[in-house]
Amino acid sequence: MRPTASLRRAACVAIVLLATSAATLTGCRSTPDEPVDEAEARYEPGQSKSDQLTIEEFRELIHKGALRPIEAMPEDATDFADPKPNQVPFDDTARALEEALRQKTDPKSPPATGPAPTAVASAAPPVPEPENPYLVFGKRIVVYDTRGLISKPFPLRVGLGIQLKKLLDQFGNFPLYDPASGPQKPDTVRIDLLEKWDQELFTDLRATTGQYEGTPQNVADWLVVTSGFEKLREVQDFINIFAAGVPQIEIEAKIVEVTISDSLDLGVKPIDATTPIFGFPDHTFLKSFTYTLPNQASSTASNSLLTLGGVTDGMAFNVALQALATYENVSIISRPKIAVREGGRAEIVNTLKLPNYNVNQINAAGQAQAALTYEEVGIKLFVVPRVVGTQTVALNIDIEASAQSGSSVSFVLQNGQAISNPIISRRAAKTVVYLAPGQAVILGGLITERLVDSENKIPILGSIPILGYLFKSTFKRKEQTNVLFFIRPRILQGSDLNREFGD
Repeated sequence: MRPTASLRRAACVAIVLLATSAATLTGCRSTPDEPVDEAEARYEPGQSKSDQLTIEEFRELIHKGALRPIEAMPEDATDFADPKPNQVPFDDTARALEEALRQKTDPKSPPATGPAPTAVASAAPPVPEPENPYLVFGKRIVVYDTRGLISKPFPLRVGLGIQLKKLLDQFGNFPLYDPASGPQKPDTVRIDLLEKWDQELFTDLRATTGQYEGTPQNVADWLVVTSGFEKLREVQDFINIFAAGVPQIEIEAKIVEVTISDSLDLGVKPIDATTPIFGFPDHTFLKSFTYTLPNQASSTASNSLLTLGGVTDGMAFNVALQALATYENVSIISRPKIAVREGGRAEIVNTLKLPNYNVNQINAAGQAQAALTYEEVGIKLFVVPRVVGTQTVALNIDIEASAQSGSSVSFVLQNGQAISNPIISRRAAKTVVYLAPGQAVILGGLITERLVDSENKIPILGSIPILGYLFKSTFKRKEQTNVLFFIRPRILQGSDLNREFGD
């Protein structure tokens, strides 16, 4: 039942009278000119002042806690909010005031029925509900309800279990369980190490049918911890910090390989297969003189510069001069990314394989026995990151760039065919750098320059200035390769590890 407007006015007037005088207590009564409702018509007009509370009695009631003021309410308020922790509801205040006035008028009357007035409403702190151990420690636990103990296994890398157990014993500051003290209590911690407990049988899935037995491989150590709820939570936090909380580092690399080549290819050949370059008149010592010194790109129809022909005193001259100049600028950019734990080894490889024959032996007849192998050429990057302090990352870097720079004849078969092997040039660098957040390291200077200058000519005639180009072919090529490595590490935070795939 909610308090009426008259009761609210009665309580407010009673509080004001406490600050002024006891005589104003009568102001709560309705005057003959004012409308009177049932709640206010509790005292007859003929009652004396002795039937009413004095100021001392009113103060005594408040001192005992029977009466307590309430917070002021707006005039247009139609409802009351829930009482505050130490605030008496308005119904109890009005009821206590009416009961005190009734006892003053008729001390022998029995107390009014209904709930006893509330002296001080004290809000007892809510009792927290017990936490669900499966939500805190996961489903791989054993709960002993009768003893209040919980057992949980912690898988670790092989060899890390014994080290972490020593760390828990020395720095964990946990009360360890002593078997001599009797049954374990929830405020103690028991640690059992199961070394190489987790194993796996790795098999070759491409092997023939029937070969299903694999080689056992040690996968993990198990550290089994048994304790009460709170102590097990502390041990789990300790393990997460020192064993499971290993920083993850993202290695972002940008590999730029620039190859610039410039070549000049000159050659001389007849205009066709039936027309000699030089044709002489009849009854001369020489009837014709021809040769073929084409350039290396002679199969291309667009490499002929001009065709010369002429007849002088019966001598015919027909020749095709070939010239081809090429320029190439090739840029290969790759941006690989890889994430690795602190202290782990990250490897980025971008290579191709070239066939290579290894000569095993050569017999007395000159026959060679060779085995076919493959050589990898390309880019190889190996990085081992370590976190120094909180943000600085130390990178142990090993890079290698290789390419085929030529070929060489290894041996000749009986049919006269020559077997050539590639000549591979390698460039490598190793270093250790310290990088702050956002910094990157640039590794350059891996430059390879290759010059090729070849000439084919007719002796004597090919050495004549200017005219000698009619009797020779030349090929010049300059090739320069530059490889740059841009490496930037970044320590992965929680938001990076929890983001959706593809972001």
